[in-house]
Amino acid sequence: MAELDEWTCEYDGLVIGSSDSALSLAQVDGLLALPEIRSSDLALVQRDGLWPGDDYLNGRSVTLTVEVYGKDKAEFSKALNGLQAAFRPGRAEIPLRFRFPGLAAGATAFVKARPRKRSAPLDLNFAYGVCNVAVELYATDPRLYADAPRNVRVSTSPTLPAPVTYFTQQGAIPARPVVNVASAKNPVLIDDVTGYQFGVTYTGAFTVDSAAQTVTTSTGADITGLVTAGSVWPEYAAGDHRIRLTSEDATVQATAVLTWREAWV
Repeated sequence: MAELDEWTCEYDGLVIGSSDSALSLAQVDGLLALPEIRSSDLALVQRDGLWPGDDYLNGRSVTLTVEVYGKDKAEFSKALNGLQAAFRPGRAEIPLRFRFPGLAAGATAFVKARPRKRSAPLDLNFAYGVCNVAVELYATDPRLYADAPRNVRVSTSPTLPAPVTYFTQQGAIPARPVVNVASAKNPVLIDDVTGYQFGVTYTGAFTVDSAAQTVTTSTGADITGLVTAGSVWPEYAAGDHRIRLTSEDATVQATAVLTWREAWV
C-alpha cells in the first residue's frame, strides 16, 4: 500500500490528519505505551517474594482523539458521518495504519484493531461545526508492524569468497525471517555479527520458516530433519548485521532471500 503522509493515520480507508481533510489528529494514546503484562509469577509459601515465571503481553488499547470541523454544515456532517462509518463496532480487526516520525523507524506501520468505544460531546462547539471525538480501539495482538516487509538477498560467488551482505534490522523485536534458498548444495547461512550458523544438508530449493522452525522443499516436503547439527535458527536482533551464504557447489550461484516484517512493542 502507498506510504502515508507524516502525522497522519488511516483506518478502513478513512485518512485522518491530511492537510486538506476535515479530520485532524489532536492526540494519540497507546502506541508508545507498553501493553499490560500478564505475569505467571507464583507466590512463595511462608517466604518473602515470588517465584519468577514468564511474562506475556496482553492486548493493546489505542485511543485517537480526532477533531472534526467543517467550513459549513454539509462538510461537517459529511466528515462526522465518515468517522462514524469507519469506526463502527462489531467487526473483525483491521489495520490502523499510521506514520509518525520517530515511531516505527518513521515509516508507515500498522496495528490490527477494532473499535470498542467512541465518545464525543454535543455542546456549543458542535453547534459551530467543531467536535472532538475520542475513539478507543483494541488490538488483541499488541505488536506494531512495518507496513512494507523487508527483503534481504545474499548469494554465493563462483569465483570469489562468499560475498558479505550488510543490513540493519530496525524492529525492536528480533526478526525471525522466512528464507527462500535456491540453487544450493548443503548451504550454510552465516551471521558474522553473532557467529551463529544455520545449515541444511540438501541440494536444491527449499524454504526455511524461522518462526515455525520448519524447512520444506519447493514441492512441500518436510526436510526439517536435515538441518545440520549445531545450527541456530536465523534470528536478527535490532541493529547492524553481516551475513554470508556458502554452498558446496562452487560452479553455481546459490541465493537466499530473507523476508520478514519489522515489529515493535
